[in-house]
Amino acid sequence: MKKSIAVMLILSLLFTISLVGCKSNGSNKENDKTSEQGLEAADNEFGLETVDVTDENGEVVTDKNGNPVTTEVAVEYSTDKNGNTIAKVLDKNGEVVTDKKGKEVTIKYKTSTTAKSKKKTTTDKADAPDKKATDKSTKATTVPTKGNEGTTAKEITTLPIDKDKVPTIKEAKNSSEKKAVTFSESDQQIVKEMLEVPELYNGSYDNAKGVPINIAAHAALWMAQRKGMNTKSYASGTIVLDLFKYFAQTVVNFKNQVNSDSDNDNLVYNANNDSFTISGFESKTHTVTIEKIEYLGNNNYYLVSGKVDYVKGSGKKNVYAIIQKNKLDATLGFSIKALEWS
Repeated sequence: MKKSIAVMLILSLLFTISLVGCKSNGSNKENDKTSEQGLEAADNEFGLETVDVTDENGEVVTDKNGNPVTTEVAVEYSTDKNGNTIAKVLDKNGEVVTDKKGKEVTIKYKTSTTAKSKKKTTTDKADAPDKKATDKSTKATTVPTKGNEGTTAKEITTLPIDKDKVPTIKEAKNSSEKKAVTFSESDQQIVKEMLEVPELYNGSYDNAKGVPINIAAHAALWMAQRKGMNTKSYASGTIVLDLFKYFAQTVVNFKNQVNSDSDNDNLVYNANNDSFTISGFESKTHTVTIEKIEYLGNNNYYLVSGKVDYVKGSGKKNVYAIIQKNKLDATLGFSIKALEWS
């Protein structure tokens, strides 16, 4: 069920939101390892919620055919005092939007599959994507390779958790249903850059097993670097929301494991004030040449096959990645769902 919320109100609230103080306490990495203080939200769950656009009078805006105009807002999932699952609306920095009285702006939702997954928004059965429509080529950012019916959807396809199946790398490579496609040059460049995150080759994973903390830390540094913020201290919401955008799933226990399970010293979580300190960003470690992209269907998944050339080190020659085309990050448009380096 779609929820109605005044988007214009949200936009106005973004100008009045109070951001969390993020100054580093200067403590060393060892002292900032997991502690009880500041870890109440260590397993934050994030996602997108589809909402109806409303005007200043609270009326739902409709298109020329009378259908509600919708948009998607980033949210952090939580529960209210009655135990109901709610979605707190987030601003672009990953902070919860508050009104002029300091009250958090939230969205109540009723879809049980959403409450169970807490990792992605879902739609009611009536809103589920039409398979025939999904299987047709579109004028989106990818075009078919000659002789194939490579497809893509214009926007993220959201399915109930029991129908959203991210294949393993092995399943994807062995699938007889995949179809070769050609991404636009700009999309290929984006995927290439996402696979060239420094040190990303240090971890392989299938989606069901969760994202390894060590490569999540490298992705977090890369995502923060892209923001170009002139600071070394970041609100925790900024970092963990960016991780959700990159991987399209919550990196479980990231805050209370990154200090001990990460293989770099550049990113430190400060439990006393729930913030991250970034002492420096990472230099390029490898390059990726994309050789093939194949459409896997289901929830807009693709298998990327590429060759790896090391700037430093040796050993890894190939990379396989399952990516999802989505709208979690407007400047990326994709998320990495699984990785295999060999």
